[in-house]
Amino acid sequence: MFEIRVKIDREEDLYCGFDEAGATLSDGVLAYIVKAMEGRKRGDKLRLCFVSALDLDEERLENAIAQYMQSVERSVRRLKRSSWLNSLRLLAIGVIFIILGLVFTDKMGAVAAAIVSTIGSFSVWEAANVWIQEFPAIRAKERAVSFLKQSELVIEDAD
Repeated sequence: MFEIRVKIDREEDLYCGFDEAGATLSDGVLAYIVKAMEGRKRGDKLRLCFVSALDLDEERLENAIAQYMQSVERSVRRLKRSSWLNSLRLLAIGVIFIILGLVFTDKMGAVAAAIVSTIGSFSVWEAANVWIQEFPAIRAKERAVSFLKQSELVIEDAD
């Protein structure tokens, strides 16, 4: 079990002061949890332990964490979809330019055809770059979100 202990001295430290409903975790708490998760081993269960002398509302805290998970899931889904569409566009444009360069070599001249084919190759490379660099990072975010969703939430008294 991988445990992240979050010490809360004041309730204002736990929730974002800009949220009128007070149902959003503060950026500091979120950054601490995300940073602490980097030390976990794959497959470990997560236990989020909030340590405080205050009487924390467990339901409010669970709702704030659930709201954060939903916003991150939406963000990851949008990022995944836009990256996928961009890579498909780049691939299609690249293939079209390569074919145009090959087909019209006689009509455009060798230099112009080489330039058109090079533009197509660059576009295909950029699509591959999205698959090689962006998709693994997106998958890592998806795994982190599912890891957090399965976490156990505990509130301990600091005394």
